[in-house]
This record gives sequence, structure tokens and C-alpha cells, in this order.
Amino acid sequence: MNLSTHDEILRSTVRLARLSFAAAAASVCLYDHERQALVFEASSGPGEDRLLGVAIPSDSGIAGWVANTGEPLVVRGVATDERFNREFAAGTGLVPDTILAAPIEHQGDVLGVLEVLDPRLEGVGEISAIDLLTELANQSCAALALLLADRRARARRAAPRGAVSQLAALLDQLGPEKEAAAQDLVNAMVKLLA
Repeated sequence: MNLSTHDEILRSTVRLARLSFAAAAASVCLYDHERQALVFEASSGPGEDRLLGVAIPSDSGIAGWVANTGEPLVVRGVATDERFNREFAAGTGLVPDTILAAPIEHQGDVLGVLEVLDPRLEGVGEISAIDLLTELANQSCAALALLLADRRARARRAAPRGAVSQLAALLDQLGPEKEAAAQDLVNAMVKLLA
């Protein structure tokens, strides 16, 4: 899978979440450990393109609460909820009345949050809505885990003194007479690290 495939899976997930709940908008935020922030990776609805790459503090808003507790929730009347970040919502152009959110977890770690704004819950019920959103979050988890692994690998390769970049530089300098030995070394490393 390449990076655009991961992105497309996440975009498809948020579109499906928005359509499933006949909602105003939906988004996936990724938890960025270095910045201690949730970063919008995919969005569907008004202003979806403006949100991509926007970061919010990981302890802010309902999404931050979900990321920190690992618990899904439905909040009706968000304006009266102390967790709601009204200033951020107003900046997006969409201030919802109801938010449905679920953590995206992989092997016990919260990778991010799937959030749906103003879902229609009539006839569905809150428990069923949480169950459905949790399944959609699980679906996006695999794509998000692959996206993160790809980003970490790219960062290791790009690091000027990183082990991967040093090895790549050495392999680039090899002549044809040493390629077989280099392949044996790489095979041994794969065996050791696998």
C-alpha cells in the first residue's frame, strides 16, 4: 500500500461515517505524540479540505477526551458540555449540537479519534450508534496503523545520521562485485529482525 491508499481508506471511512448517520460532518484525527496534539487526517463535510493537517491540543475538546480515556461517547447539547471546544468549532464554520466520537485503537494504544458531527440518531439509539461508530473506527485502524508505520519508516530513512540512511548510503556505493555479499547481509538482518 502506498500513502495515497492509506489516505483514501481514511477518507472513505469518514464519508461512510457521515453517510451512515446522515450527519453534517465526520473526521479522523491522528494522535501526534511529539506535538501532543490531534491532527486532522481526513474529513467529510463542509470545510473538509481546510481541516486537513490542522492540529488541536490532545487534551482539548471532546475528541481530546475520547483520545485520553479511550472511551466512545455521544454528547447531545455540546454547547453546555465543558469538554466542548466552542472556539475551535466556530473557526471551522460548523458548531454542532451533537457529537458522536470513538477512539481508534491498535494493540491497546489510541492512535486517534473518529468523530461525527450532528448525527441523526432517531431510530438508531445511542448504544447502536456507538457500536456502529466503533466498528468504523476499527476499520480505519488498520489504515492508520499502516500510515503511521510508513511515516516512521520515511522519517528513519530521512534522518541524516540514522541507521537506515547510513546503510542505504553504503549500499548505494557498492560495486557489482559486492552486491551478492550485501544481499546475504540484508537477508541475515531480515532474519534477525523478523
